[in-house]
Amino acid sequence: MKSDVVIIGGSAAGLMAAVTLKKRAVEKTITLIRNVVNTPIPCGIPYIYGIMGQVDKNLIPDQGFIDQGIEILQRNVADIDRGKKEVVFTDGERLSYGKLLISTGSKPFVPPLPGIDKGNVFTVRKDPDYLKKVYTALEPAQNVVVIGGGFIGVEMAEQIALMGKKAGLDKTVTVVEMMPHCLMLACEEDFCVEIEEELKKLGITLKTNCQAGEIVGGEMVEGIKLADGEVIPADAVIIGIGAQPNIDLAVKCGLDADPRNGIKVDKYMQTQDPDILAAGDCASKFSCITGKPSGIRLASVACSEGMIAATNLCREKSRETMGALGAFSTMVGGRSVAAAGLTTKAATDEGIDFVEGEVTAPNRHPGHLPGAVPNMKIKLLFRRDNGQVIGGHVSGGEAASDMVNIIAAGIQAHLTAEQLAVMQYATHPLLTASPFSYHVMLAAENAAVKLS
Repeated sequence: MKSDVVIIGGSAAGLMAAVTLKKRAVEKTITLIRNVVNTPIPCGIPYIYGIMGQVDKNLIPDQGFIDQGIEILQRNVADIDRGKKEVVFTDGERLSYGKLLISTGSKPFVPPLPGIDKGNVFTVRKDPDYLKKVYTALEPAQNVVVIGGGFIGVEMAEQIALMGKKAGLDKTVTVVEMMPHCLMLACEEDFCVEIEEELKKLGITLKTNCQAGEIVGGEMVEGIKLADGEVIPADAVIIGIGAQPNIDLAVKCGLDADPRNGIKVDKYMQTQDPDILAAGDCASKFSCITGKPSGIRLASVACSEGMIAATNLCREKSRETMGALGAFSTMVGGRSVAAAGLTTKAATDEGIDFVEGEVTAPNRHPGHLPGAVPNMKIKLLFRRDNGQVIGGHVSGGEAASDMVNIIAAGIQAHLTAEQLAVMQYATHPLLTASPFSYHVMLAAENAAVKLS
């Protein structure tokens, strides 16, 4: 068995790399190996439990990749024989490669809580069979506790509450978050408060500034004991407190890697082995703003890195990463929030002197048109020394996500307040704010005035 390019890992980075390779090197044989039956859409996992109602509605179809000539194998990889340039499967079979891409992704962080191994305690894994087990446990559950108030935790809590409402069940859903507010690592505090209000409207209880101390019960979970001694009843628990790079295979074959940062790669996604690249959650990253190591792990970053790695497999060092940018968005209840780059706290912690530009305005013109959000707001952060944008936060309707993508592009292109203020944007009464008060333009202008 042999293939020109072997990709280990079948999620965002691996799939994007395979497609990019087929565009740029049609003649190459490509084999993608994954250890799950199907690949779930990573960001869609929470919505399995509420809006979609079943795991099978959240799978990436294989046929489109197969039609492009990409071979997909469901196998477990035991090792990489770098000397012989062979992938070793658990059954002893081997697959030789010309070039290898490791895109093994990440695994949920499991805290060392007493009782963590009790029944009905789940993480959020990218494995359809496992996600079905979670669904089966959540359906009858009356009291569900979600540990972690980041994006996964908040979205899981919302969808589990919706799952109960759709079934006519009165589920009690509680989120336990150690920080003062949910989503606080990514979003501005006042935006976090807006999302918390939406969660409360759904009947979800928030325990912020709280830390889980123990999972109590017999063989099955019965509750979560907080650090202050309070016990929250629970017959199902979701752990959603982050992910760590899946580096086991890389370490086993002798590649430089560490549990916190991932497999060591350069800006071309190249490991120290000239025939092995790594991309996605398993690979090391640096911030595109500060240049420091970054723990950001997102499907959007993984797709970018997969494309970069694939291009460099065809033409060595032809593309390089600009670094990881945290660009996030979510919608809870009737409110959307989106963020890119640094928060005011993160910028302050980095010692960056900055100015802010803020605007609150309707997202339609006039503001009484259908779909109007009268108080859509934006906050932009610009360095005082050179005027470049380093962060942006948007709260309002569905357009928040697309608006933050403008900010994300601006950060990566090192645009200044002056440049963002005078750029030309598409507007329409039924779709956007007025050209007189388009949020990005006006917030940038407000900051430019301060900078001047």
